[in-house]
This record gives sequence, C-alpha cells and structure tokens, in this order.
Amino acid sequence: MKAYYNHTKMENFKIFDNCGRTIDRYTLITDDGDVFGFDDNPFYPLGFGQYCGNINQWTSKTLDHLGKPITVDQLSEQAKTFVEERI
Repeated sequence: MKAYYNHTKMENFKIFDNCGRTIDRYTLITDDGDVFGFDDNPFYPLGFGQYCGNINQWTSKTLDHLGKPITVDQLSEQAKTFVEERI
C-alpha cells in the first residue's frame, strides 16, 4: 500500500474511485484491512458512508472492480474528513 500523510502521522491506506458508477463511489481500505464505501457527502442525510467489512472476508482476488486508485487530495472536503476519521 502507498503511504499518505495524515496531519500527525503516516498511515497506510488505499482509496479507489469508480467514477460514480455506484452510490459508494469511493472505497477506503485501511492498513488493517477494514473497508469503507462513501461518496462526496458522507455526513449528509442523503449521502453515503458505511463500513463494508474487512478485506480478508472478500472472495475476490482482485481490486479492479473498485475503480482507479486516487489520493486523498482528490476528494471533497467532507470525504477527506470521512477518511481522516477512519485511519
């Protein structure tokens, strides 16, 4: 996994963008394998931000279905906050 800066410490995580094909446009995979799906407004009543289990529970051997890897800088401010609260 690629390391990104998180204000006070380095954390390993990955973020994927499926370009809006689904409500959970973005997928966050933390360094311990927890997976979260979210959109640009995960804290709004009509937004989406949800824990999706641990990567070790998945049967898929590839991450291709999650979209392209992106950096945290490419997210909206709300989405950045969602990520920061989970890493």
